[in-house]
Amino acid sequence: EFYVDNKTDYFYNYAKKFTDLPFLVLLKKQKDNYTVDRFLRASDINVPVENDEWKMVVLDKKSNKMVVPNGSIGHRWEGKKNWNLEMKDESGKAFDPMLSILGNEDETIILNLPYFDDHERSVLQRSVPVKQIEIDGETHYITMVFDVMLANYGVARADNQKGYPDNYEDMLPYTPAWQEQFTGIKAKQVIQIAREFAQNAVETKGRSMILMGGGINHWFHADINYRTILNLVLLTGSEGVNGGGWAHYVGQEKVRPFEGWATIAFAKDWSVPPRLQNATSYFYFGTDQFRYEEIPMSELSSPTVDKPRYEHPADYNALSVRLGWSASYPQFNKNSLKLFEEAKKSGAKNNDDIIDNVVTALKNKKLEFSIEDPDNPANFPRTLFVWRANLISSSGKGHEYFLKHLLGTHEGVLASGTKTSHKTTEVKWRDNIPEGKLDLLVNLEFRMSGTALYSDIVLPAATWYEKTDLSSTDMHPYIHPFNPAINPPWEAKSDWNIFKNLAKIFSEKAKQYLPEIQKDIVAVPLMHDTPGEIAQPFGKIKDWKRGEVEAIPGKTMPKLVVVDRDYSSIYDKFTSLGPLVEKNPIGADGISWSGKEEYEKLKSLLGTHHSGFNKGFPNIEDADKVANAMLTLSSSSNGKMAMKAWQAEEDKTGMPVKNFAQNRESEHFTLANITAQPKESISTPIFTGNNKNRRYSPFLNNIELSVPFRTLTGRQQFFLDQETFLEFGEGLPVYKPTLHTKAFYPDIDRVPEENGKTIALKYLTPHGKWNIHTMFYDNQHMLTLFRGGQTIWLNDKDAEQIDVKDNDWIEMYNRNGVVAARAVVSHRMPKGTTYMYHAQDRTIYTPHTVITKETGGTHNSPTKVHVKPTHFVGGYAQLSYGFNYYGPTGNQRDLKVFIRKLKKVIWNED
Repeated sequence: EFYVDNKTDYFYNYAKKFTDLPFLVLLKKQKDNYTVDRFLRASDINVPVENDEWKMVVLDKKSNKMVVPNGSIGHRWEGKKNWNLEMKDESGKAFDPMLSILGNEDETIILNLPYFDDHERSVLQRSVPVKQIEIDGETHYITMVFDVMLANYGVARADNQKGYPDNYEDMLPYTPAWQEQFTGIKAKQVIQIAREFAQNAVETKGRSMILMGGGINHWFHADINYRTILNLVLLTGSEGVNGGGWAHYVGQEKVRPFEGWATIAFAKDWSVPPRLQNATSYFYFGTDQFRYEEIPMSELSSPTVDKPRYEHPADYNALSVRLGWSASYPQFNKNSLKLFEEAKKSGAKNNDDIIDNVVTALKNKKLEFSIEDPDNPANFPRTLFVWRANLISSSGKGHEYFLKHLLGTHEGVLASGTKTSHKTTEVKWRDNIPEGKLDLLVNLEFRMSGTALYSDIVLPAATWYEKTDLSSTDMHPYIHPFNPAINPPWEAKSDWNIFKNLAKIFSEKAKQYLPEIQKDIVAVPLMHDTPGEIAQPFGKIKDWKRGEVEAIPGKTMPKLVVVDRDYSSIYDKFTSLGPLVEKNPIGADGISWSGKEEYEKLKSLLGTHHSGFNKGFPNIEDADKVANAMLTLSSSSNGKMAMKAWQAEEDKTGMPVKNFAQNRESEHFTLANITAQPKESISTPIFTGNNKNRRYSPFLNNIELSVPFRTLTGRQQFFLDQETFLEFGEGLPVYKPTLHTKAFYPDIDRVPEENGKTIALKYLTPHGKWNIHTMFYDNQHMLTLFRGGQTIWLNDKDAEQIDVKDNDWIEMYNRNGVVAARAVVSHRMPKGTTYMYHAQDRTIYTPHTVITKETGGTHNSPTKVHVKPTHFVGGYAQLSYGFNYYGPTGNQRDLKVFIRKLKKVIWNED
């Protein structure tokens, strides 16, 4: 209504400048019709510019010609100060992009669009206006993202359009009437809310906001849900507006003094690059959950493709690692320190020779990535430190698989990992499934939660009120100090001192076992915010292992870096700020600047070591010195660093932006002055919102300063043209139902005998109530807030079917595990769904189950990680690896369970 029936200037102007809706896309022939292919590039229309494969194209309303606008990712990495969102083309000429081809089309064609619902995968056939162009002597059709989006959602604009609903009451995708069957929300309510949300955005210039909780992030298709919600605020021009946009609960663990923190946390002052991996993949293979997949990818892939690349999601992860899209450690099936020795024996004379030797070994299959054979003992994770987390009992999704395959202890897995016919092809499948891969589990956290029960060593850690630390989030703009009220009692030590002591002992042992400097090989993914994100053009997959392209480190495979390891000096390095702070640039998010001046300042602020290996380096032996080093090296807490950061942004974009920190250039946060009064962080370009004289709001820099979004087009994107997204029908966000999982698979799983009545329900684990995650859960105050011990919520009608009354003991189970808990019966629960609030630790009031004869499990016992192939994409603009930024999610919903009354409560305390 606001784009077609009554064109709204505010929405149109926002969409043309800040989204990819005006960008041209190629279509490709599919039988009698067409499908969406990819963005049109400057290289397709023979515009002779640098990075032409990475510059997109729009149609200028003034000249009716195709132009290459500023701001695409190709401009970002050519260093010409033209990476900005000014409405100018490659030559500096102003343009006004069309938003639709309609009215200028050469003809109308039928587009095949993927459709999914709870019952089927099918193809929607809807007409779309197109223009013809010549590429290499062949005729091709193009249209705009806006036109594809309207076709996808069924918004008709002309009488001759085919395949579209006639009105909102039509039961065709994706009308308000159609959605009612899935959501239960009345069509007229949807229409009313939509109109009011949009009208409010028109009248307030974008102050319409969507607040959302963390639960939406726990579904298999969470990424599509997120993209859909984002589409609403983009279409209404609400993102990057104070009071508008989306506010999501998850992801608030943002470090304000980021550059200083990352420098010290990842030891970048002494050695680069660090080894950092997404945890989901690490545990998916380490706990052998990949062996329990039962849904072939052909059930999830697009009906517009013949078949997916692989049927098993683990194979997409293996592909991702070898193409340089994802990190995975351990790296190879040989110790990376030994690779140097082998290369040296074969005649390697320098680092380049060593890397060539590794590449040759990979190509000849004499060397493999560890992820390709995770059940080979050579590739097991052997030692694990759990720091400040309840991994085993709370956050480990697929809890029982952790117990069985990672730890090798008592467990309640009822699924079979050997009988399945759904096996991997890229990942080696071994008939003997290992149990107990880990040799040593060390736990460092003061909560003494369930993880401590399974740890070999539990280190006595100090609480917040017994140590020095910093605290900050992206939910408010202040940087807070932690200062000890008392010294750590008894044997307890702060985190910093514990790791410092470990470093000292380690260094002493290294002098005996690894006295010489070692050459190590580090495989680094193609990182977001680096030139590596334009390594693999067009979004097409080319696999060097299959001979489709040459194996080139940092281009078609991971970047390989030779690193010197001096293990006997770890303690000296731990307690001093290293020389790379001075030599290498400091920064984040693709911008960097010199920290040399601050390094010299820290020598006087912190003092230096007077002798030995680290003589003359700034002293960070103690936590207060670490905090001051972080605050000094970060643009959000040091005005001079903020000015350098803004200058770096100005140099990149050509836009006058550095005035945002000028009024605070003289400020320098220290632990002492933020202890006296918490200080509001300084405006910095490494966060996407400025906070000059008002509250921080994300993406203000992009909207108000014309700084591009760090995406393929430089704009907020509706359309993703990477091959894997198209393979799964997700070029644009579409409705996809929950996974069709089963509680048990006949002839594969061990199904318990059914004694009495049972009911099958959907299983959800909402955010915890009556407990603060697992902290202090088992003290009397917390336990008396609610029932005490683990509880499971049931609808009263569902409970009645299995003769369960409020507070009865029940058994909940599926192929993944078994829980024993008490029932909370409530009419407020949705019928057909059961809740077990998350982070209920089983350290108290947990009886044995009839099924396993073991103590009942946790809220994650019925769960299992299901990884999604689209989450493994990399080397492609915003779809590139970044630690704690992009990768597979540990979703744990989309699951079914059985529940029955526990007839006998077995405590087994005798």
